[in-house]
Amino acid sequence: MLKDISGISAGIVSSAENYADNVILGANRGHGFAAEKANHLHDVLTGKNATVVGGNNAKNGADRLVNGVHIQTKYCSSGSKCIAETFENGRFRYWNADGSPMLIEVPSDMYDSAVQAMQERIKKGQVAGISDPNQAKQLVRKGHYSYAQVKNIARFGTIESITYDAVNGIKVAGTAMGISSAISFAVAIWNGEDWEIALEKACYDGLKIGGIAWVSSLLTAQLGRTGIEQSLRGSTDWVVKQMGAKTAAWLANGLRSGNNIYGAAAMNHVSKLLRGNIVTGVVTTFVLSSVDFVRMFNGKISKAQLFKNVTTTAVSVAGGTGGWMGGAAAGAAIGSAIPVLGTAAGGIIGGLLGSLAAGTAASAVVSTVLDQLIADDAKEMLKIVEQLFGQLAEDYLLSEIEAKSVIDEFQQRDLAGTLRDMFASSDRLEFARAVLEPLIEKRMRQRQQIQLPFNQAVIKTTGTIIERLAVI
Repeated sequence: MLKDISGISAGIVSSAENYADNVILGANRGHGFAAEKANHLHDVLTGKNATVVGGNNAKNGADRLVNGVHIQTKYCSSGSKCIAETFENGRFRYWNADGSPMLIEVPSDMYDSAVQAMQERIKKGQVAGISDPNQAKQLVRKGHYSYAQVKNIARFGTIESITYDAVNGIKVAGTAMGISSAISFAVAIWNGEDWEIALEKACYDGLKIGGIAWVSSLLTAQLGRTGIEQSLRGSTDWVVKQMGAKTAAWLANGLRSGNNIYGAAAMNHVSKLLRGNIVTGVVTTFVLSSVDFVRMFNGKISKAQLFKNVTTTAVSVAGGTGGWMGGAAAGAAIGSAIPVLGTAAGGIIGGLLGSLAAGTAASAVVSTVLDQLIADDAKEMLKIVEQLFGQLAEDYLLSEIEAKSVIDEFQQRDLAGTLRDMFASSDRLEFARAVLEPLIEKRMRQRQQIQLPFNQAVIKTTGTIIERLAVI
């Protein structure tokens, strides 16, 4: 768990950023933002040079820049309404810096009616510098999605929204996978593993942590479309207010890309990040603990052990995430002052160090406390195994070498799984006997065959010993 905490923490922080960016989809007019984001994602995935530029809130500015073309996205309930939104006081209001009209993107199923509506506007002389209605097709762009599709993307639990979040979560999974693989590879090499073995372990760990991050990202993004966002807002806003504007700006600018933000904008961004971290942390803890829940329901671990495992996981996740955020912000600040290092690299290095330190410390503290309160199921099972083995060792007259061999083979099994199965057994002592006796009997079959001495040899040797004793 501890060697995975940095990858998990990176995934949580990335998911929180994703949550903060996409939580607006759950707003009353969220389908408009869904249209922008979904069309942007499609352009990126199809190899276009696409950037979202609407975040600057410039009046009558573009939403997106695709292959050098500025685009304003309008998704309304009809083609004519989409076009009507681009006019103010009877005049077209979206213009590029060179004076040319901006491209208007509309739902795929409303393209024809939107072009017709634009033609009518041109005929009325409402688009300055353009008099030919046929040019309407050059001003209107057919979006990649229909109006119904983007409305579903903005809703919780629809096929469209789950698909969008699944694709969007690939980047989050990639970040977590890369960090986890790098750490796993380094640890394996430091432990003396061969290069090929280290690489195999790194790939396995990367896939595992990347998968956890992907699932957590998808679930978190879906929850952002529910009432959870509103229920947490008051609490996170209060926390950010206690931080103050300077601390909020420091965190916001250390954890995001793009131009620096300050004041209310920074505080609002950090509040959204905190809500994202809370939701993602809970979701990730649930994903990581899901196997333990199944084991508890199957009777393989106790409720006390489940509580202990989940609590330890939750504290480790929270500590690692907090450490990543603080470390990334500090690293980004340091990196910005070092040209060779840079903000991005500084943030990653700071996040790694922060998550490892905080996650390890948090896990150690909670494990120490819980160990005093709750005994592990495994320790209880091992006590039964130890007592039974001592009895069997006497019954089978095991030598020290034979006993060590049996113990070594027992430990080479899936020990954790065996002990969980033993816990779930109705007769744990008999379960342990069924595991140990075959191992002992296997070792006994390797014993050297003993041929007893002939009677004459026994008599002769006995006589010799008696003679010695008589002399004494």
